[in-house]
Amino acid sequence: MPALGSATATPADTSGRPTPRGALCRSLLVPGWGQWANGHRIKAGLSGVSSALLLGTVAARQRSLDRATSAAAHQDLAARRNTGLLLLALSVTLSGLDAYVDAQLGDFATALPGLSAAPAPTVLGLSWVWPRPEPGAPFVARSLFTRRSMP
Repeated sequence: MPALGSATATPADTSGRPTPRGALCRSLLVPGWGQWANGHRIKAGLSGVSSALLLGTVAARQRSLDRATSAAAHQDLAARRNTGLLLLALSVTLSGLDAYVDAQLGDFATALPGLSAAPAPTVLGLSWVWPRPEPGAPFVARSLFTRRSMP
């Protein structure tokens, strides 16, 4: 057992995935970058586009403050701009937390060898397939809308 405070060699991470803190920092700097680095391309695009749209909305509302004709109109436009800023901050924060959790749980499927998932045909909705409890027992596909046995 190494002594307290001594340097120990840790195995290098060769998965190519960022650390949770790295994914969080990436996503806070550029929303969607952490998701992209984690391999979640669709979430990266959605996060980046939503943050860009919110930033554009805030910029447009800031420019419209100069055109306010009265103090009440100026106050209303400033409140709308501030709401946009809060939504942008929330979007960036949620993007960072999502990237952190994705990086933290990146190897979750390999950490639990008894758990498996397979696509099951459904009309509409999400579905999952539980592993067979014992040899010869049928799979049971469960969906949000239907339940059926599979041979």
